[in-house]
Amino acid sequence: MKRRFAIGLVLLFLLAGGCLPGGVVTRGGRVHEVGVIPAATRTRGAAFRYVCFDPTEAERREDLPAEEVQNLGPPVFYLEPTEYQGAGCFSDGESSVFFLFNLWPVTPPLDPDYAISLAVQRLRGDTMINMVFWHEVHYYSLLGSAFVFHVRGNVIKFASPGAEDVDAP
Repeated sequence: MKRRFAIGLVLLFLLAGGCLPGGVVTRGGRVHEVGVIPAATRTRGAAFRYVCFDPTEAERREDLPAEEVQNLGPPVFYLEPTEYQGAGCFSDGESSVFFLFNLWPVTPPLDPDYAISLAVQRLRGDTMINMVFWHEVHYYSLLGSAFVFHVRGNVIKFASPGAEDVDAP
């Protein structure tokens, strides 16, 4: 009797528990459909600057009162295209959908435009260029699965016609 119970427990773990670590224990899942897109919109040679997250400014703002932080923009700095070296100035966005029991979607559908807009709005830029995207699937045993669309790229802000500085709102 104990032996049958142990064998049954092992089989149950192998059948149901094999998918569990992909979504609970480690971040990430099965990657599908990796691609590269040069730009979310056509830039047509327009003047722009790269918008980069500034971690030192973000750390400095952690000590400020909440009222003062509300009035500030995001902690970013701007780089001219000639100064940009291609490393460390990325923004990420994602969109996901969860299927209950791997059959019924219970959240809004995947929306790549939403993922791009999240990444751009986080830094208050205008659009995204040099984008890389991928699609992951996270399995949660028999409970369901989540499909996640990720995008990573460079956020840019266009220079206003006749303006010297794009830092102004």
